[in-house]
Amino acid sequence: METRWEREFSREELADWLAALAGQIRQGGLELAGLHQLLPPQAGVDLQLKEKQGRLVVKLRLSFSTLASYRPEQQQEVTARRESFKDVKKRLAASLAALKKAAAGGNLPAEVLLQAFLQDHAAFVRLAEPDWQAEMDSYAAHVDNLAEAHRVGNPQLFQHELADIQASMHRCHRESG
Repeated sequence: METRWEREFSREELADWLAALAGQIRQGGLELAGLHQLLPPQAGVDLQLKEKQGRLVVKLRLSFSTLASYRPEQQQEVTARRESFKDVKKRLAASLAALKKAAAGGNLPAEVLLQAFLQDHAAFVRLAEPDWQAEMDSYAAHVDNLAEAHRVGNPQLFQHELADIQASMHRCHRESG
């Protein structure tokens, strides 16, 4: 489930709303935007604060595990998927690093290295969340361009696409947190 919600508050209204939200969290539940969720004792917090050109932006991201609210078989499924996704991400990062190392100095890497990366890429795409579609489309286009650069023997384009793939991965991690 994903919901985005925006609203203008007076400073006092905002403080009251945040205090009410804090009270819910303290009590171990969250009722917000149609979501009713029990909360575990631990939470992750990501705070980003930026003042630029006369505007202050504060982004507060809270994360809570919801696994306890799943049935045992669903817990196992989610945990297995999460663990396999982590494994695929590690393999993808390693195969990308191998490609970058082999392509250093303007060389084209061996076909076997490219194929290993493409296999890891395919596994990553299969496990990706549907709400990542825009980021995945951009990333996948760069992977296609990388494969084409290798096929036609263009090391400069290959290097360019490696950099674009790396940038796409960093952008996705920043935006999805």
